[in-house]
Amino acid sequence: MRRILGVALLLMFSSVGLIAAKNSQTFYLSSDVRAGHDQLPRGICEVTWSTPSGSLVQLTIKTEDKKTVTIPARMVEGKQDRTGVITSIVNGVTYLDELHTKNAKFIFQNNTTEASK
Repeated sequence: MRRILGVALLLMFSSVGLIAAKNSQTFYLSSDVRAGHDQLPRGICEVTWSTPSGSLVQLTIKTEDKKTVTIPARMVEGKQDRTGVITSIVNGVTYLDELHTKNAKFIFQNNTTEASK
């Protein structure tokens, strides 16, 4: 009986890890960027996201220096040709505009105006 319970617990915990792994991605920032109100340093980052409520999700980004930030984004589901980030420079500041994973695109709402681009 204990073996069955132990095997059941092992299967349960291993499946939770697989589910969480679907909603995560590692990406590289080639320079410091601003995402929303947060500054992210250059380097390797790990992003995880919650199950979407409509198209809005909360992205949690952990940087190499162990800084963790949570940023709202709009998620567009669908297979992407490439993974990576899209940035823009406005008034000398580099902003993170989009993050592309294998199965979704995340669009950040940065408070930049079209007039300043």
